Amino acid sequence: MDALRLGPLVLPWTPLLLVLGYAVAVWAAGLAQKSGRGNAEPLLLPLLVLALVAARAGFVARHRADYSSVLAMLDIRDRGFDPWVGWATGVVAVGLVAWRRSALRISLPLSAGAGAAIVLAGFGALALLQPPRPPLPDLTLQTLQGRPVALASLRGQPAVVNLWATWCPPCRRELPLLIRAAQQQTGARIVLINEGEPASRVAAYLASERLGQPEILLDPDSRLLSAYRSPGLPTTLFIGADGQVKQLHIGELSAATLQQGVAALRR
Repeated sequence: MDALRLGPLVLPWTPLLLVLGYAVAVWAAGLAQKSGRGNAEPLLLPLLVLALVAARAGFVARHRADYSSVLAMLDIRDRGFDPWVGWATGVVAVGLVAWRRSALRISLPLSAGAGAAIVLAGFGALALLQPPRPPLPDLTLQTLQGRPVALASLRGQPAVVNLWATWCPPCRRELPLLIRAAQQQTGARIVLINEGEPASRVAAYLASERLGQPEILLDPDSRLLSAYRSPGLPTTLFIGADGQVKQLHIGELSAATLQQGVAALRR
């Protein structure tokens, strides 16, 4: 339930719900216009974009030390947004426009509110339908050198478990970041688990990319991917000291979203 899978495509629910909410808002604006309450439809998309930009800006402002460049700040593939900033900006913007344009004082709040209600209802439904995530399973995996490592050894401390593969482009992009973080004091142990590939292929990839010899575990049967019903790679599990999965992130991480997830484990 963390994302929708359509064949090879893995689509996070958040943008899908935003598109649905926007469509409902446009429909509601059309009904209001037919009732003679003004045409709010041309303002809906700019207001949505404004709210999204504000949400991104709020997230970047809180994690600016984790972004190395302006281009990294603009790269939204890490899905780093501050929802409270976005919602607050949207509400204030709708209120200001409706106050200044009397013809839209009913139609704009009505249509924007209808779209927002659909988005919030969608998130609520996903939260209710989300099955409980199982704790870290009692599996024993192997390192590239063949040394067995029991996942039970991760319990007792916060951990970040990243599931990846060499054929996955976003996995390859985020791997150097995760390797650096694993070598530093981040507040959580970072474990890199390759899904479904032999040791020879993983070792050859690390050598070709000059990524050194990080500690990587092998899950040749992709048992973890199946255990957490992940729709695709990369998948990152943020696990509390009790072994329970607190957050599951589908898609590419940035330094900021990694730090955000680790900070949540300390609360």
